[in-house]
Amino acid sequence: MRTSAIVRCAAPEWNTLREILFSRYPELEWATFARFGWRETTDQLVVTLATIDPPSGSDLDDRVGHVAISEPYSLRMALGAEKHSLAVGVIHSHPENCPPVASAIDDDMDSYYSSYLEGFAPDRPYISLIASTVRGDLSLGGRIFWRGEWLPVQHFAVERTPSTTWASQKPVNRQGRTRERTRRLASAFGDEAADRLRRSTVAVIGAGGTGSAAIETLARAGVGKLIIVDPESIGESNLERVHGSCPDHVRDGISKVALAKEHVRAIDDSCVVQGFVGSLPQQEVVDALVTADVALGCTDQQHSRLALSDIAIRYLIPAIDCGVLLEGKDGKVTAQVIQLVRLLAADPCVLCRGMINPTQIAQELMTDDEREQRRRAAMEAESKGQDGNPYWHNLPQLNTVGYLTTMAGALAAGYVIGWLAGRFDPPFERLQMNLVASYFDVTDNEQTPRPQCSCRRIRGWADQGNVDALVTPPRHWPTARLV
Repeated sequence: MRTSAIVRCAAPEWNTLREILFSRYPELEWATFARFGWRETTDQLVVTLATIDPPSGSDLDDRVGHVAISEPYSLRMALGAEKHSLAVGVIHSHPENCPPVASAIDDDMDSYYSSYLEGFAPDRPYISLIASTVRGDLSLGGRIFWRGEWLPVQHFAVERTPSTTWASQKPVNRQGRTRERTRRLASAFGDEAADRLRRSTVAVIGAGGTGSAAIETLARAGVGKLIIVDPESIGESNLERVHGSCPDHVRDGISKVALAKEHVRAIDDSCVVQGFVGSLPQQEVVDALVTADVALGCTDQQHSRLALSDIAIRYLIPAIDCGVLLEGKDGKVTAQVIQLVRLLAADPCVLCRGMINPTQIAQELMTDDEREQRRRAAMEAESKGQDGNPYWHNLPQLNTVGYLTTMAGALAAGYVIGWLAGRFDPPFERLQMNLVASYFDVTDNEQTPRPQCSCRRIRGWADQGNVDALVTPPRHWPTARLV
């Protein structure tokens, strides 16, 4: 049973929304209709702002200080809902230092619209959100009418904009004094930054060398909850780079997720860890991921990278994809490359950036038997002087070593901390650095989205996008298992 909701907003929509809502600030209210995507998880409704339908002309009555919406504006939105699959809602402001908690007028408005819109857009949520500034802080509150019940919004996530969620007449989960163990971080970024980290959830996809370094860095920084995903168990070759691992873990056949959970508990037993032995984009994993504030991709699997990019756009989850590469020639290391790719909702997707090899994804998603059959067919073709690539395409192995994955994971985690604390942004779109090149060779590769790519059309549409997910889990994968 769903008992609460999460609301997400990407930076472009928030910038537009802020101008509308606070256009009569600080004393008078204003409002707009908007459309939303949504996804139901086991216990929460995740709602994403997709489109703003701003008022114009006489849509709102500017002669009064509160929000008064005209009937033509309401009817226009209701009739429009018959032509799309998104949910409809109202977002309005409260005066400065007035908490974003529903007033008697708001109660009347919500009672009316939750019933009115049901006739035009049945089986969709009605969303009612409030924004204000309280003592200089962006403060957000709201509720959602869904399946005959009002769900309180327990968490707002505005991309790269720290905010405070209000519910039950007060801010949600405000912490007290800074803990001693994170005092150094608080002294650098401020007590409120440490508090934001404590209230944050980060998903890490991949718990190998890069992921384990990121997990440790985030746990030590005081992040309140970690969602960790990896399908594999610890092998002997992992001991060189997986943080927290030892030979006993190999002997016991422990999963990388269970090891990461054990390691986090040893660092900070108050950090909540939700671990899945599984992969993106399995449904159970996606359900958990859409509740995170930020996601980190720390796997060299292309299907996972493609799924993470798709999820970042559909569900408005800021993400960083992290990769490492070693190259050599004539017994010398010629390149030690770290790549960090920013995946914000308005950024080009990984397809636009040319980061995906369809052949590699197809081979990753095959069964073991199918891979073996195709390899044999390729060898047989080559033995006859024919091209084996139609059957199996040998792809280069990305070599990694522990110091390189540790550096990459810690660096990516540092940028996540900057996002969550509201103190700094990653100053790049696609950062590539070669540690052994002259002058360190750091490059920011800015790229332009392809005009016809689906990523331009599904931002914030969640499960309601009229485009299928870019990658789906094959049937032979074992069910994702919660550790």
